[in-house]
Amino acid sequence: MQRLLLKVAILGAAIVPIFSVSPAQAQATRTWVSGVGDDANPCSRTAPCKTFAGAISKTAANGKINCLDPGGFGAVTITKSIEIDCLQFPGGILSAGTNGVIVASTAGIKVILRGIEIHGGGSGLNGVHILIPADVTIDKCFITAITGNGVNVATTAAGVGTVTVLDTVLTQMNNGIAMSATGGGTAIGNIRGTTIARVTASGVTLTSSNTRATVSNSLLTGNTTGGNSGASDSQLNVVGSVVTFNTTGLNAAASGAIIRMSDNNIVNNGTSIAVAGGATLSSGGNNRVEPAGPAPTATWTTQ
Repeated sequence: MQRLLLKVAILGAAIVPIFSVSPAQAQATRTWVSGVGDDANPCSRTAPCKTFAGAISKTAANGKINCLDPGGFGAVTITKSIEIDCLQFPGGILSAGTNGVIVASTAGIKVILRGIEIHGGGSGLNGVHILIPADVTIDKCFITAITGNGVNVATTAAGVGTVTVLDTVLTQMNNGIAMSATGGGTAIGNIRGTTIARVTASGVTLTSSNTRATVSNSLLTGNTTGGNSGASDSQLNVVGSVVTFNTTGLNAAASGAIIRMSDNNIVNNGTSIAVAGGATLSSGGNNRVEPAGPAPTATWTTQ
């Protein structure tokens, strides 16, 4: 009898570690969300979660969340390297009264958002709100109907943060892409193939020193200002883009601000280019500029 009890005890000791795996160890590298999912599920392909927030808690750092079908998957806060990919089946975030995506807490993380629609319902705050120096890519997304900024970079710590916006549409908001960096940090923006239309303030605006952005092959239209370099030591490069039907096309708005431009069409704006005292406008000499107003008969110049 004693020998039998000893064997049972040994077997029990061997089984206990199997059932005491920590939640971190149980996280999957790839998880799934579905419009008919449930956050009580393990977020596997056959048992998907319902929301991005539910899935991210069960996804390991450097992992990936996929959308199994179109659906609304809720706002999410990201504090670790992650990819959310809904390119095949668009993933929606209804962010009324809040931010759609917050990137926070952990400097240096790498975040990819692909194929996501963020709709603020007319009261959303910011579409993507980046609070720490991180490497964030926003690819083929649609952001609209918010009171703040489509992409809002507001870092307050040392370090270099980069936001890359590719083939994305931003409309009906305050600023399309707004960037500031304080606390000794630097914010760098790369915007390519993107449409920023009908925003209240600026399509792209740099509001502090140590901010750099390059806009290429993009459309800035129907905004109060197409592109704004709005602080000393802010630098905005605009290349191969169309800047049209804005109140002001490009504005170097502060002493020490820099705008560089090359191979652009700047036409049908109330004012094509504004340069404040002490600011710098650098031209490649190959821009087509209509210097005054929206009149279709105005004279174009090469600048």
